Amino acid sequence: MHGRLLLIGVLAATASMAGCDTGNKTNQQALLDENRELRDNLASTQKNLDDAEARSRQLEYELGEASSLAEENSAQPVATAFGPGVEVFQSGGEMVVRIDGDVLFDSGRTSLKSAAKSTLKNIAAEVQRSFPNAKVRITGFTDTDPIKKSGFKSNYHLGFERAYAVGRYLDSQGFDDESISYATFGPDVPLGSKSKSRRVEVSVITDE
Repeated sequence: MHGRLLLIGVLAATASMAGCDTGNKTNQQALLDENRELRDNLASTQKNLDDAEARSRQLEYELGEASSLAEENSAQPVATAFGPGVEVFQSGGEMVVRIDGDVLFDSGRTSLKSAAKSTLKNIAAEVQRSFPNAKVRITGFTDTDPIKKSGFKSNYHLGFERAYAVGRYLDSQGFDDESISYATFGPDVPLGSKSKSRRVEVSVITDE
């Protein structure tokens, strides 16, 4: 009798252990499946993040290129109806009218040519029409050749006198004298050639 009971107990214990082992294997497999799913989800999420970062870098690059192109185009002088030797371009908050020195003056001179007055008259009318009461800065530039015969102390003096001559004429065309300021860079900002370097720039300050 005791032997039968012992055998029954052993069988029951064995069955119980077998059931536990099966349950453990099932749980372990479920955990493995869940872990695999989580890894797959993580990999997918990481790929999405990488793709988004790549798109962001590409957009940043394209915006930078577009901004550089816009800035380059805005600073590019264009021919105007004012005639040969006159260009207009935007620089920051200023509209700049660049006039070749040879259009305005004879070599080494600061007196305006007769034809220059007609050009400046048209420029003055357009500026007053488009930007009434705007402040204007007039800047003189020269080439890099040293002063020898004209009698000016330096190219800076020559640049200023030419800017001042343009300003006096604009004043005669109705500009408020107090709205005009003057500057000279002399030979410090040369352009591609000596003839292009000799110039006067009328900068209309449009962002005030």
